[in-house]
Amino acid sequence: MKHVLRCVAMMAAVGVVVAGSPKPGLAADSVSYSGRYSAQRLKNTPSGSTDSVLEVVQSEDSIEITRVESGKRTTSRCPFNGSEGDYTSPGGVAGKCKAQLKEKNLIVESVVLTHPQPTATVRMHTKERWQLSSDAKTLTIKSDVDFPDFPADVSAAVAGETSTTTKYTRTEKP
Repeated sequence: MKHVLRCVAMMAAVGVVVAGSPKPGLAADSVSYSGRYSAQRLKNTPSGSTDSVLEVVQSEDSIEITRVESGKRTTSRCPFNGSEGDYTSPGGVAGKCKAQLKEKNLIVESVVLTHPQPTATVRMHTKERWQLSSDAKTLTIKSDVDFPDFPADVSAAVAGETSTTTKYTRTEKP
């Protein structure tokens, strides 16, 4: 009986430690991406081109990303708990998204349905790795795209052409 009581006491202590621990990926020292960012202009970009702006609001359970490109505003809310939130691509296509904090990076994944032909629907999966500079003034987003409905060799060939890296400068903190 003493052995059973010791086991119960130990399990209760473990439960208190686990319940008091922060959620996985949401450690107190995690990076805050909240703020407003402007895309850095590339050297070969025409001076009259429209700027791209990100407005980011990060909470404990999700991240809300508003993109303003060519005067068009789209907003996505991606939860951190593994469930899917509502995503809107810069082109206005609705889809689903989720986010997770991994060490010093934010990973945002989205899936939208595209229609390359009137009778065909294809899923487009985008994985973005967000990283803030040590001074939190520069946000680098590396985007990789793949097409889960295509054979792996076709998806890999197309995805290699669609990977991009964009740098943004923080213009406002919340």
